[in-house]
Amino acid sequence: MRSWLPCALLFALSALFLAPALGGSGFWWTDETRHAMGGVFILDLLRDLPLDDPMGYALRYFAQYPALALNWYLPGFYFVEAGFFALFGVSETVAHWTVFAFVLLAAGLWFDWVRTGWNPLMAFMATALFIAVPEWNHWARSVMLEAPAIALLVLVVWTFERYLDRPAWSRAIAAGLAIAAALAVKQTVALLLPALLAYGLISSRRAALWRVQAVPAYLIAALAIALVALHALKFGNLGLAATVGDSRVEVGQSAARLSLERWLTYPRALIEVWGWPLALLSLAGALLPARQGEGRLALIHAWLLCWYVVMTLVLGGAGNAPRYTLYALPALAVLAARPLFLLRGRRSHDGFLVLLVVMLAFQGWRTLTQPVPRIDGYREVAQAVHERRTGAPVLFAGKHDGSFIFHLRQLDHAREAVVLRADKVLVSLAVHKYFGMSSHVSGIDDIRALIRRYGIEYVVIERPDIVGVPEFEMLAELLAQADFERVAEFPVHAAGGAEAPERIVLHRYRDHVPAADAEIVIPLPHLGREIRFRRAGG
Repeated sequence: MRSWLPCALLFALSALFLAPALGGSGFWWTDETRHAMGGVFILDLLRDLPLDDPMGYALRYFAQYPALALNWYLPGFYFVEAGFFALFGVSETVAHWTVFAFVLLAAGLWFDWVRTGWNPLMAFMATALFIAVPEWNHWARSVMLEAPAIALLVLVVWTFERYLDRPAWSRAIAAGLAIAAALAVKQTVALLLPALLAYGLISSRRAALWRVQAVPAYLIAALAIALVALHALKFGNLGLAATVGDSRVEVGQSAARLSLERWLTYPRALIEVWGWPLALLSLAGALLPARQGEGRLALIHAWLLCWYVVMTLVLGGAGNAPRYTLYALPALAVLAARPLFLLRGRRSHDGFLVLLVVMLAFQGWRTLTQPVPRIDGYREVAQAVHERRTGAPVLFAGKHDGSFIFHLRQLDHAREAVVLRADKVLVSLAVHKYFGMSSHVSGIDDIRALIRRYGIEYVVIERPDIVGVPEFEMLAELLAQADFERVAEFPVHAAGGAEAPERIVLHRYRDHVPAADAEIVIPLPHLGREIRFRRAGG
């Protein structure tokens, strides 16, 4: 078999599984729009280069297009996405293709790492089983960070192995940069780095860790970890409370850390995501004794042990457990396919290969037949608002504000639009209601006063409200009064189980008076600050 053919087949499989999203399906998960807008922000940042006040630039940008999540995530993925946007234009399709590029990276590098440690056939089957899992493709079909983060985790393993094989300055620098890049995409990768260190220490090549050539890798990795910690301490108090703290436990979103229920969360999720047949094969692959030449098996064991312990302690909520199980899939797939290596030269080898092919076909069938979530309708609303050429801020109330903001920014080449989110100016709601809410209005008169103060002309509201915030219902009551005109109504089309309203309604304030010099105040109580933004002069 030609050396490039297995990779080509794996790339083709990835394209087949992700094809439903590569045409640019509508964003369905609210984080998707944050990740897409992150790329738009970085592209604008690089074009403007506000070296005199980068923080002020970012805050003003958020005041205009409040669909960024830079307080939650570092911008590693956004820089790559910005490159794709610069080459191919800003669109949902290009955002999906950015994720697809990371999927190809994961498939290619994992195949190469397993092939070098075992053999090409086992490597092909292990990688194919990993990329065929429905849960993997569910999130890889979305503009989410799981696939990019896991791809860069694989890159970290690949570069680290190359350094252990032949310690050199260039390979150490590559490993350090890979760690930094992975952490810059999603901080979750840091939770699995202890497995890499443990593997290096128990390896027969451990002396490479103490060579002077390793110093650049340590320095780069230490700097990256320090930046992640600094970012978490400065901006991520909610995330820290939800992971290191017990805020999720206190509101019933997660079992207590030392409870049996918590420690069963990930085994249950693993069975759900990986399936009983493959789970049994992975267990068998883990229990079978190591053969000579299987030095890399130690990393697989360390990876899974670290994943289970750290994820249970830090990210123990049952709701997100299936998604975080994805971080174990590459290692689980190696164990499931490992008997192919152990049965070489035996009659049972071909029978086991047939079994794996059947399981691969079943996983692929599940992936190809699973519903693809999508929500459409926000592009049309953004187009309608843009065509009205209002010079006033637009107030948006609803769950999928990011979809509206992304499409409006896509049309707003002059970058003159300003969107005010109702969950920022009427009530402060940070991601989840159980993180806490702080209301800024007590009735419809307060909302009308805010609309006048900021010179708002158009209000966009989802109906019915699916967020469940009383202030949104106050706004709906106000919009039914005589001083507001119902301009248009747009249907929302949802598929694949995506949660969406039935329609989006565009209203106009009849008594609108421009207030171009009004100072807009956006409270951010979860960050202990507020943004003050005056449109006149930026």
